[in-house]
Amino acid sequence: MLITKKAKTIFLSSFLISSTFLSQAHNVSEGYQKQTNPLVAQNLENWQDLKFGLFMHWGTYSQWGIVESWSLCPEDESWTQRKPEHGKSYNEYVKNYENLQTTFNPTQFNPQKWADAAKKAGMKYVVFTTKHHDGFAMFDTQQSDYKITSSKTPFSKNPKADVTKEIFNTFLVVVFSAERQKCEL
Repeated sequence: MLITKKAKTIFLSSFLISSTFLSQAHNVSEGYQKQTNPLVAQNLENWQDLKFGLFMHWGTYSQWGIVESWSLCPEDESWTQRKPEHGKSYNEYVKNYENLQTTFNPTQFNPQKWADAAKKAGMKYVVFTTKHHDGFAMFDTQQSDYKITSSKTPFSKNPKADVTKEIFNTFLVVVFSAERQKCEL
């Protein structure tokens, strides 16, 4: 028993000493310039304290149950998975993917439930990907018709069609009312 305790002590001491002396310092990228604008610096400092939040991807691709829009990138073919039922060839797959806009109708979209769950979990921020690699905008824009508020998208007729606006407005009220005072969003 004594040998075991002694062995543990030596091992832990060695580990702590080696991790102290052999650990790498964070190397700042060459050319990095520390922020001098006091408002930006304060916001960055506030973000450091938030720690726990929600990072959310959601879009037309959710209908197929695939990971974001990586499957559209031919250079990622070695690791991305395309299901044959979504298109036999790459071009057919892309065409069918882009047509997901015409069937995207998330009628059960309820940002209130999401915000309530985030608050209950203790989350302090949300990052919502408003437009992913595929170019589909989850907000109203004049730049493209490939968007959730397009007449081609069934959900465009829903009062909550501007999904980004709905998510951010709901989260601001439910989760961030206290944090809103600290950070300029």
